Amino acid sequence: MSMKKFRFDCSSPMYSKVTITIMILVLTAVTIACTSALYVPTANQETASVSITDLQAGRKLYIQKCSGCHTLFLPEKYTKDEWHYWIDKMNTKVRMDSLERNRILTYLNKGQ
Repeated sequence: MSMKKFRFDCSSPMYSKVTITIMILVLTAVTIACTSALYVPTANQETASVSITDLQAGRKLYIQKCSGCHTLFLPEKYTKDEWHYWIDKMNTKVRMDSLERNRILTYLNKGQ
């Protein structure tokens, strides 16, 4: 019994379009799945020193800056000190300014 060799032509224009489309769909699904689990700041988390706008901006920055390289972790996964450690460590890769860093930390620590 002879077996036919399977030949896959990667140079096909259709392969590129199909692959790119699938990758976009998968990445979109993963992003939606990860971001929906993250808490969305509400007005009752607003304090004299932290506005709802700051918390929402922190959430948005966290998604933008961190989801490109790895899955997003829920804020309650780490303590305040642990979040400071991880954000400082990742800052060398992502290059956040101090305002972005502080907004992300404020969001992750739920305004505390």
